[in-house]
Amino acid sequence: MAEFDGPQIGTSANNFFQSDQDIAIQERKFKKQQNKAGDPIECTSKVLCMILTEKTDNFDYAYIGESGFIAKKVNLSTKKTVKIFKGHTGPVTCLGLWYKDEIEYLITGSWDKTLKKWDSKTKESLCTFSLHTDFVKSLAISHKTSTLFSGSSDKHIRSWNLLTGEPLKVFKRHTRGIEDLTFDEKETFLFSASSDGLVIKWNPLSGECLQIFEGHLTNIYALKVFEEEMWTADKTTGKPDMSLEHPDFVRCLAICGPYVISGSRDESIRVFDIGSGKLIKVIEGHFDEVSCTAIRGTRLYTGSLDCTLRMWSLTEITSQESQQKPIVQEEKSTSMLTEEEERELEELMEAEDV
Repeated sequence: MAEFDGPQIGTSANNFFQSDQDIAIQERKFKKQQNKAGDPIECTSKVLCMILTEKTDNFDYAYIGESGFIAKKVNLSTKKTVKIFKGHTGPVTCLGLWYKDEIEYLITGSWDKTLKKWDSKTKESLCTFSLHTDFVKSLAISHKTSTLFSGSSDKHIRSWNLLTGEPLKVFKRHTRGIEDLTFDEKETFLFSASSDGLVIKWNPLSGECLQIFEGHLTNIYALKVFEEEMWTADKTTGKPDMSLEHPDFVRCLAICGPYVISGSRDESIRVFDIGSGKLIKVIEGHFDEVSCTAIRGTRLYTGSLDCTLRMWSLTEITSQESQQKPIVQEEKSTSMLTEEEERELEELMEAEDV
């Protein structure tokens, strides 16, 4: 009889229905999670998004969106959660801050197809925006016009009046979900990145599509516009001005002076020199996908699906010699679902069990 050369199934009672490969991955992650690199802040569920707020009382704070249906405010110095915002019925996938009359408002978007505006001081939910027909995955705020823009898996971008909650316009051109939204530094143009592989430049007032950028071969997960340069992130690209290669999907981006910092599904953070494209540093510490990055001063903050938020010194990162790792090709999945759809389905099912 010919030997079966497919995945071997674990025989331990605790490992039924898991292949040896799955068990090995779990064991590796268990060992890796024991490390304290980046001085981790433990969270109650997967960290999906993060935004830094203004320093108060000489402390730095961050708002975090989690897969456990909550957003929370964390003191980054004491590692203590100071506020929890409850009201969504799905994972919180995107965050924004809006300031009006010296009052800070938190804006959250969720897989429950809604966005909410909160008084960040009282935690009161002031308004719910609910016209999307699928997951809300991204948002951007125009402070000049007090307008909220939201992107969804329903392929549409919507704009809303933040003062009244009134829906304004629907932006239609993408053929798949909107993964990220951002403005240029003057808030003149809105840019959208989609899983259809396109970036679109919009007139945010009229909703007119001004320009389409092609070149990515797969989903675009992150988008930054900095000093008239646009940076986008997926796994492979067509013919951009510069391509910074990664062994797996790039989930988030940050720009810091002459450096591009990326977070990847391979659990690593990478620092590239913008001028040369050279890989300066690979940062290890997270033991699951790196989902979000933020920078304040000389500190880099990263959030991950490993349920931690970590802090890194940019001075130390950029002063060390390059530690480039070889690019390893990932195994192709035989599932009928795309890798993104499999991951999102798994996250949603786990979140429902919370």
